[in-house]
Amino acid sequence: MSVLRLRLSLILLLPVITCLSACGGGGGGGIVAASSPGGGGIGGTGYTSSGTVDGFGSVFVNGVEFETDEAEILIDGEFVGEDALGLGMVVVVSGTVNEDGVTGDASQIVFDEDVVGPVATLERNRDNDSMLLSVLGIEIIAERTGTVFDDTSFDSLTVGDLVEVSGFPNNAGQLRATRIEKQGNFVDGESEVELKGIVTLLSSSQFTLGNTVVDYRNADLSDIPGGVLQEGQRVEVRGTLNGPIVLASRVEPEDSVEDAFDDNESVSVEGTITGFVSRSNFR
Repeated sequence: MSVLRLRLSLILLLPVITCLSACGGGGGGGIVAASSPGGGGIGGTGYTSSGTVDGFGSVFVNGVEFETDEAEILIDGEFVGEDALGLGMVVVVSGTVNEDGVTGDASQIVFDEDVVGPVATLERNRDNDSMLLSVLGIEIIAERTGTVFDDTSFDSLTVGDLVEVSGFPNNAGQLRATRIEKQGNFVDGESEVELKGIVTLLSSSQFTLGNTVVDYRNADLSDIPGGVLQEGQRVEVRGTLNGPIVLASRVEPEDSVEDAFDDNESVSVEGTITGFVSRSNFR
């Protein structure tokens, strides 16, 4: 299987961004878990960047070196230190960028992984430079040189590993992994799993996220508006596995990345091109 990653870095205004994606969201512990000072930046119109962490000694995202001395850093809605960040994490950085365009100051850095769960299947391609794995029904493309591996490697990753994955979705419904971190060996009924998606097939006790059935009868819904789930709502689920079913302990609203952007704010976005008409019209 041949794998190609396309990266996009643009400076755009929000009205353009919002017509690139129609994903909804709101509230919860996701991308905009905490309010950014000044409505998305440090004074002025602010600057927001969504992309992978590419370096440290400050934090490098989308070609900009952000100083982090005054930054709030959140992982899964919890305040942490800079040492909790890792290469390949897809983050949202709010702050300002200097006139040189390559340095700036971060006011907030937010990371929320895409999925945490056991590797159910894994197949490496003939050239042994990419692989296709499945985690909680999500197909994930990983690359020997394009994916950052933590506490594991391209060659040692195996079925049954409990992994945290960050990356970019493509137009085939797959996730192109920018980072895979092994969290240990999966134990059914004990290891905590997390996944995101759109609520479908909602009943009084269960719903479906993608290909995974979620039982939410005993879940904490306190962050859901009115405590009532809605068909088509974007959510993040935490819980344990009982065979193929996730027994949810908590269900929260999940934000989409454009919810982090403010009107007339300069933004930088990295991602996989999922629909292409021309250089002036793509998703």
